[in-house]
Amino acid sequence: MDDEKEVVAHAKNDPEAFGRLYDSYYQPIFGFLLKRTGNVAVAQDLASETFFQALKAINRYKDKGKPFKSWLFAIAVAQIGNYYRSRSKMLQVTTDECPELVAGVEYQPDVIATEEEEQNEMQEMFVLMKSKMKQLNQRQQTILTLRYFSHMSVPEIAATMNMKEGTVKSHIHRSIKKLQVLMTEEPTQEILYEPARSADNRTALGATSR
Repeated sequence: MDDEKEVVAHAKNDPEAFGRLYDSYYQPIFGFLLKRTGNVAVAQDLASETFFQALKAINRYKDKGKPFKSWLFAIAVAQIGNYYRSRSKMLQVTTDECPELVAGVEYQPDVIATEEEEQNEMQEMFVLMKSKMKQLNQRQQTILTLRYFSHMSVPEIAATMNMKEGTVKSHIHRSIKKLQVLMTEEPTQEILYEPARSADNRTALGATSR
């Protein structure tokens, strides 16, 4: 939005101007919340709450080197924190509940088999990455989502998270390194042991009636 500063200034007194900000930022905010919760309905509720809180607080917003976009995403991040604090564990993200999270590949008869295999491998890798991201802490998940899914720059993330740019870069580096380790770990196989039967039991089972 080229005239964003002017629109933000008008939005403090004009609901229609705030509507322009809503139209510009709803999809990016909703997309971020969807990737952090894995639930469409929850993301919609949190997006609505984000803009409601922004509308209430916009008169207090001042451009002091922090873009409106970062200010708005900071409110969305706060909603994520409130959401997860109200639950004992994170939601399980499944492709059935939220197919939007999976980069679906539509079947095309004219696509050669090798391309389909590559696309399937990329899709599987994407799903694996999403599942492994849930093992990172909340801050790491938020920063990676802002960087690689919401496509925010390091300065924008720093403004959103109220961090120094060097700290953001450090978080990204450590998170990616940890994610790489998690994605290359061999899955643990559960070994089932059959309880040994006692000598008495074996005798009883093996005995024949006389």
